[in-house]
Amino acid sequence: MVIGMDINSVLETVDEFYEKNQGAEAEKLLLRSAEQAAKEQDNGSLLQLLNELLGYYRETGQKEASFQIAEKAVSLALKMGLDNSIPYATTLLNVANAYRAGGETEKSLECYLKVQEIYESLLEPENMLVAGLQNNMSLLYQEMGNFKTACACLEKALAIVEKKDAEFEIAVTCANLAGTCMQLDRKEEAYQYALRSIDEFEKMNVQDAHYSAALSALGTYYYEKEEYEAAMAVFKKAMGIVEASLGKNEHYRRLLENVQACEAALEKQEAEGAKANYTGAKCAETKCSGEKGIVSGRLLCRAYYEEQVRPMLEKQFSGYLDKIAVGLVGEGSDCFGFDDRHSMDHDWGADVCLWLTEETWNAVGEALEQAYEQLPKEQFLREKLGDCADSGQIKSMLKNTDFGQKRRGVMKISDFYRRLLQADCYEEIDWRNLSDASLAAAVNGEVYRDDEGVFSAFREKLLQGYPEEIRYLKLAEAAAGFAQSAQYNYGRMKKRGDMLTAHMMLSEGMRQAMKLMHYIEGKYPLHDKWLYRSTKELAGAETLCALLEELDRALGAGKEEAAEGVVEQIASFLAKQMYDRSFISDTEAYLDAHTRELLYKAQLTRLTDEELVESIAQLEFKAFDKVQNKGGRASCQNDWATFSIMRKSQYLTWNRIMLMQYLYDFNREFSRGHNLIEEKYGRMMESTAPQEYEEIKERFPVLSEEKKQIIEQIVALQVAWMEAFAEEYPHLADNARSVHTYEDNLYNTSYETYLRGELGTYSDKMLELYGRYVVNYAVENRNPAYDIMTNSAKLYGYRDLAAAEAFLKL
Repeated sequence: MVIGMDINSVLETVDEFYEKNQGAEAEKLLLRSAEQAAKEQDNGSLLQLLNELLGYYRETGQKEASFQIAEKAVSLALKMGLDNSIPYATTLLNVANAYRAGGETEKSLECYLKVQEIYESLLEPENMLVAGLQNNMSLLYQEMGNFKTACACLEKALAIVEKKDAEFEIAVTCANLAGTCMQLDRKEEAYQYALRSIDEFEKMNVQDAHYSAALSALGTYYYEKEEYEAAMAVFKKAMGIVEASLGKNEHYRRLLENVQACEAALEKQEAEGAKANYTGAKCAETKCSGEKGIVSGRLLCRAYYEEQVRPMLEKQFSGYLDKIAVGLVGEGSDCFGFDDRHSMDHDWGADVCLWLTEETWNAVGEALEQAYEQLPKEQFLREKLGDCADSGQIKSMLKNTDFGQKRRGVMKISDFYRRLLQADCYEEIDWRNLSDASLAAAVNGEVYRDDEGVFSAFREKLLQGYPEEIRYLKLAEAAAGFAQSAQYNYGRMKKRGDMLTAHMMLSEGMRQAMKLMHYIEGKYPLHDKWLYRSTKELAGAETLCALLEELDRALGAGKEEAAEGVVEQIASFLAKQMYDRSFISDTEAYLDAHTRELLYKAQLTRLTDEELVESIAQLEFKAFDKVQNKGGRASCQNDWATFSIMRKSQYLTWNRIMLMQYLYDFNREFSRGHNLIEEKYGRMMESTAPQEYEEIKERFPVLSEEKKQIIEQIVALQVAWMEAFAEEYPHLADNARSVHTYEDNLYNTSYETYLRGELGTYSDKMLELYGRYVVNYAVENRNPAYDIMTNSAKLYGYRDLAAAEAFLKL
């Protein structure tokens, strides 16, 4: 058998395509590689590639293609003699998932039951693979309408993953349980499972299809409770995640239908609310019904577009329809969907925005302006509002204040964004001097049509949120502002008896808390008058809003001592939120304690991942140079080239959050006189030189038993991975450290001991991030040793691992 393909390299490239949302390129590479593997009779690689293709076709809804690949995969596995083995069960599991996604429930169940039979004969009942199978079977039972059995499967799975303390699997299982419990009308259980799942995913910074499923279940819960705005916000968030990871597939379309159902329910709710809430003598006497009950600005403007603006465009500007973007975006409570009867006194009513490029403006701008101004707006308002608004009120609606000028009507795209953002294009935005409210106004509302896509292209970039550096700066500013106002100055002014100023400080602290929550969620805070309303719509802000309301009640009742206690609860909540999102390293409740870290990380955002890796290696070598050896300076302390390659090989596999956290931790400790490299080598001496270790161990921070257990779990995984690598690449392995601690002596430190020593120097947050990194490899059935050693080989100038192994074999 001749092998000319590196399967690991192929799968790495496929993953890179997926990360860039280039699924079609991933498919092409998989098909080419499968053809090559078949020609070379490399059945092992071919089976892996068929399983990858099976997953791709399943996720993209290509059921016929997935069925064809399923048959080939099963046939190949049997041909290889893998029947009744774990690899065969893995293939059958993928096939079962494909049949389930394609609606072939009976075939799917048959495969699942065969997998279950294999697992029962080969695995322990609490093996994680068993939990995965139960999760998958539950999805099939759901589709078969057997939700009771589905729930039983999921409860079995949850018991296993909880015992294993497997965070990702707990999150996935809870997401599935949330959806199933909703079907069984066990709503409160569903709610708790959904919240737990979302919390776990957000702690891991994972946003995938499972996370969107948890959000979907939460949205369904809110919908059933008739909390339509909350439901719609959650469904939209889930849609964004699905679109980013899988495109606009069937799941995306179902979520879109849910959003539309929420909009319809809100429309009905608002119409009914109009009857009850709209004031005026005529409205008090007359019941408004149907469209005449519309008082939502968004609905009114959309109706105006459909009934007046679009027919005008189609009749008079048919040649420019695809060049005129239309919608309702910008300043005004109606653009945010926050308008009510109190908003109808000025700058409110039937109006839309028509956005043109410079070229289209020059061609038809003035003519379009005239045509738009001639539309029968007053007549339209009378028809829609009917007896719910008298002539004087409608006349008032037709008048714009100075603030309302140029917000609606025909305008250049560049003028719209320049007015709000002082910039013609995204690249020219001065983020440091731009108000949050302006950014919020630039991305609110709704775009009805934009065939050309110019207006929306700018908008889509803004919707991604603050640039990384600005977000850290905003977090630091709001955290410091809350600490200074609410945690420090409120108490001081109260002690001085200046209650007016004390309450001013507390009010400013509440404002900063709400802004901070927006920054944590990656959203732009609104103008102060809508800031609380906007905060209530944030997915993770329920606790904060409840605490803010409690604080307000305490002040209203004159309970100043209770208010101080609530302030600290708010601080603790916000610190935990920042910690869970990995912005900060601990949960210290005094928020100003975190500003230095946030500002430091803001500076790090200016570096690319490669520059972060280089910075870590340079800082570590500087620390390495300071290490004092009992037997004198080691030769490796003068070998930057080797040191650089070894350290960079590892760090190039890390994600950006890990790199920034480690660089922050290392620099902080080094500036305090604590050399983490010295500590690492000292900890290794517990195995290599036990007597000397007893003399120095008091210098190092004591590790908790929980931390030791986590380290040992990670070490066990990575040692097994290194063993697998050594088996495939023995010469490369012989050229590196020995693998096991039992091989240690005074002159040899094993990979296992080195890793254990290094992990012992990590902060709690860094160890948490590293643990997620290892878990992700395990979940994806990948081996980090291959990635790290591939980086080493390439940095030494080899094409790949195979080339390096061949050279060392000579």
